[in-house]
Amino acid sequence: MNQEELTALIITKIENLGIDYRTFDYDNQRAWIDTRLCIGGYNPNTATPFDHAHEYMHACYKDSRRLGECDTLSPAEKRANKEAILMLWDWFVQNSGSFDDITLFCKITGCHYDTTQRLIKSMCCDRSDKSFRECAIDYISRFDIITRDTLNIYNFLDFYGYHHNAYDEARALLYELCWFELVG
Repeated sequence: MNQEELTALIITKIENLGIDYRTFDYDNQRAWIDTRLCIGGYNPNTATPFDHAHEYMHACYKDSRRLGECDTLSPAEKRANKEAILMLWDWFVQNSGSFDDITLFCKITGCHYDTTQRLIKSMCCDRSDKSFRECAIDYISRFDIITRDTLNIYNFLDFYGYHHNAYDEARALLYELCWFELVG
């Protein structure tokens, strides 16, 4: 799916909820919905599929109250962001997207890369029942060929949600498992 197809699909879903959602330039906003009045608008030049999906989530949950002029940290905003990413990711995977394509996914949908990566990785890489060593074994088993140059310790730590303070321990363990000598 491309941006236009995603946008059309989401707009249809919004309209199916009874929202009169049309093009409109409202105070420099990319997209907005008022669930009390069942209206909404979007700037067709700047709104991304993520913006539409975010507003769709507000409509689904019937969010009707803002906490202030800038309520980006409110529970409703956080939920709308998360649910929008998950909905778009689900469609992306159904259309042959994969975890390796997060950058492409973000480019197509307009989702924020860091938030998306953190959310998708937390879904895909549950380490709750795995030791540090088991996570390292799982990580290196994902590669066909692995060399000292292709092994990125920070990617491993990020992938499993470990803090970068564990770099030295992770490096020693991964090098041991890959039979690399610790040099430099």
